[in-house]
Amino acid sequence: MILDLVCVSPEQHTLAKELADSLSASLNTSQASSKKPYLDLSEDGLAFFHPAARSRKKLLIDFNSGASRWRIERASHEKLIKKALGRSDAPLNILDCTAGLLQDTLVFLSLGHRVTALEQSRIMFHLLEDAIHRSEDSSIFKNLDLINEEACSYTREVKNIDVVYFDPMYPKTKKSALSSGQLEYVEKVLEVESVSNNAAKEFEVLQSIPKKKLIVKRPIKAEPFSQELNYQVFGKTTRFDVYL
Repeated sequence: MILDLVCVSPEQHTLAKELADSLSASLNTSQASSKKPYLDLSEDGLAFFHPAARSRKKLLIDFNSGASRWRIERASHEKLIKKALGRSDAPLNILDCTAGLLQDTLVFLSLGHRVTALEQSRIMFHLLEDAIHRSEDSSIFKNLDLINEEACSYTREVKNIDVVYFDPMYPKTKKSALSSGQLEYVEKVLEVESVSNNAAKEFEVLQSIPKKKLIVKRPIKAEPFSQELNYQVFGKTTRFDVYL
């Protein structure tokens, strides 16, 4: 599907043209149709709209407020993910294979670690880049390397990684059908780009990466990808399977 990239502000047409070329999108300098998905570039930032999403709001990633800001400010209270990472005398080099909305990467960065975050979706990658550019606290991202690539394709480039972190999309259930508007929008982005993954096969590839630890985030009742895990960290709805 060729998306429209809508930009009605003449001052942003140059940037919009660059983004449209990068995303293979069609630049539209007039009002968008609400009957099909589109990207919107405005003074607020780059956003994504899908008519089938329950939320009428566009997906505009914001690291200055809301859940993202809350996670940054409360990173030291993230007991489960800190326990999964374990104690370390020096900052860890973490490979986040599933960047998504950067929610867990924000915790890693706030705890002082260095993160290479992989996002295979071109749309999500540009939404994240735009949100980082708009962030009022640029220092939080100084140790982040955001890369637009699929994790399995990146494995041959991996060097000096301490932790591989893998958070595949949860299988759809009746409860997940009522997931947050942002998570539903991520699913819509992947649908538009025809991006699909086989988490079990990805896990097998990620196991082969030289590292000290592989952490896999799973729903609390889901089967682990392998019975050869070393330990688990349990929350109420989520757990971390750790492979050494």
